[in-house]
Amino acid sequence: MNHLKGGRICCVLLLLISCVVMNGCTKGQDSPTTETNHTLSLQNDAKTISYSKKLDALVQKLHIVNDENVESDARQKKIEEFTRDINFLLNEPESIEMKDVEFAEKFDNKLTVITKSFQLKNQRLNVRVVNYRAPTTVTGTIGGKYTFIQWWSTKELVHVQMLEDDGPKLTTDFVIRDSDQGIQLLLGGYVSIYHPDPVFVDLWELSGQKWIQKSIDVGKMKLPDAWELNKDVDEFILENRQHDSMSIGVLEHGDGFLINNDDSEQNIIIEFSKSGEVHIDSAHNNSSNTHIDQQSYELIQEKYSKNGIDIKYPQITKLEDAAKQKSLNQILKNEALKGLHEYGDSDSGVHLKIDYEIKRQSERFLSIQYTGIRYVKKAAYPNHIFYTTNLDIKQALRLRLSDLIKIEKPFIELLKSGKFTAVEPEQKDLLGNFTQDELYQSLTNADVLEDSAEGSESDAFSYLTSGSLGISIPVAHAAGDHAEYEIRLQQIPDDMKKNKELWSELSPVVDQSATVVNGGRLDTNQYEVEESQSFQTTFEGSGKVRFVSTYGYPEGLRKYFFFLLDDQGHIVYSFPEFYGNHEWVARYGGVEAVAFKDVNKDGLKDVIIIASVDNGIHGPGRVDEFPMAGIYFQKKNKTFTTLPALDQAINDKGHNQTIKDVIQYVSKQRINVD
Repeated sequence: MNHLKGGRICCVLLLLISCVVMNGCTKGQDSPTTETNHTLSLQNDAKTISYSKKLDALVQKLHIVNDENVESDARQKKIEEFTRDINFLLNEPESIEMKDVEFAEKFDNKLTVITKSFQLKNQRLNVRVVNYRAPTTVTGTIGGKYTFIQWWSTKELVHVQMLEDDGPKLTTDFVIRDSDQGIQLLLGGYVSIYHPDPVFVDLWELSGQKWIQKSIDVGKMKLPDAWELNKDVDEFILENRQHDSMSIGVLEHGDGFLINNDDSEQNIIIEFSKSGEVHIDSAHNNSSNTHIDQQSYELIQEKYSKNGIDIKYPQITKLEDAAKQKSLNQILKNEALKGLHEYGDSDSGVHLKIDYEIKRQSERFLSIQYTGIRYVKKAAYPNHIFYTTNLDIKQALRLRLSDLIKIEKPFIELLKSGKFTAVEPEQKDLLGNFTQDELYQSLTNADVLEDSAEGSESDAFSYLTSGSLGISIPVAHAAGDHAEYEIRLQQIPDDMKKNKELWSELSPVVDQSATVVNGGRLDTNQYEVEESQSFQTTFEGSGKVRFVSTYGYPEGLRKYFFFLLDDQGHIVYSFPEFYGNHEWVARYGGVEAVAFKDVNKDGLKDVIIIASVDNGIHGPGRVDEFPMAGIYFQKKNKTFTTLPALDQAINDKGHNQTIKDVIQYVSKQRINVD
């Protein structure tokens, strides 16, 4: 019996051991994919760690290069190591995951980074240009400028090349095109890193996996008076002897550069022909290609104010055809006030404040965007109001989206394809919440305000800028009540366009804001100046001026108002309404900070303001003061504009405590003020 008992124990033990062994074997046999994936995951993690370490090491080398306490020879050696290693780093597929702003910030903005994507005949090619300028305290010259070209068609195939030139040039923009000769790259920028005069253009051609510089044949083309063309090996340099300041930028259709100076009548166009050849042309000086359209009319501001409802809107003046002006102004007024029937004229507890912005103003087109806040007594929260008006000045007619675009399946697909860019990055994925049928129905009835007398309604709207078509669609309150998307006019295929005659005049223009300035002295009886937050400064559009912070008391409530004055104290410019004025009351002495800085990197100085506000109530119901930030973006036409949705995001997300907070947040956003 003992033998049997012992035998049973042995059998049980053997069975247990075999189960353990079999279980282990089963795990190994049942999950080869799991093991492989785990191995790949570890490999990917290792790559990420390796790339991160390389990146940090490169940043550290740059710190040494910029450290003036380190000996010059050591810093010079680090420059050589840095330019070599950044070339290696840009060969890493992980590098293309970093956005331009992130890349620049990682290196303390010592690099300028520009990335673009181009659809070529057989592929989509992504190209990034990275500029690095070594400190003059090490090089002893304004040389030491390094330019790297990084390109890829897929994440796995990343290439980089440092151009064989470390001179002082700074590439500011570029164009890629397919040609009969192959893929060509046109680089443009400034010869001097300190002064935008003169400009250069280089032509490069992709041969295998290397960019080869090619000569630009300008033929016998005669330049206008005062312009000089200096060929230096394969590149050429343009300058104007009579003008110190010049600019260079990509043409709206993306096929070349527009080079001009402070005299708009003397411009040079450098562009690719359809065959891929490069041409220089000065015959477009006064055509629409200069993107300037003179208007034969001006705009003034009117205001409707009754029972807690305030609506500002534009009116046309100085139009030669008086009958047409009267007709257009009636349309403008009706459009601005077209939502009033929803509220009535009685005191219904509705508070509504609406302001406007001119998105496009040309001889043929006028596009106005209305934004505001509506609050109904006892409602859970206020609503953001958005609607637009588009006018055909020539025909004295209102334009809807369906007058310009064939609202059909191809256009709906284009809208959802990603070519339409969200004005607010946080809203870029909201289009995915709409079906094609929902978008079709909404856009077919676009530009008819909800509950209006026109019958059909969608609460979707369209607008025009100097170079884009914008569309607004209604979204949930938590997502902002409305979302705007824009596409460049040149990206809209001809077969989607309606009314060719209208489109023939939709070439890009420089739009002009309707800013009413009387040119008189600041009325100190109406506005109280806060001297501690008023400064002498210089703006590209206005020259030397005095920025003045003031308080006014419209309707008995203290509000902030800002002006530019000349040296005689006359008003040069009145800024649009400060964002914090919309729902709140200004604190006396509440302007906390003012900064003049090019926030959106367009070469024009902007204005950042942080000011304290409260609800103006003393005693029960009082809201303690809190900061409110707002940004005025300078435009090319010497005026300033605001982006209410951006201001709202800055304040809602708490990036309004310091100027640095504001800049750090905005630097990561896509800012387009046209």
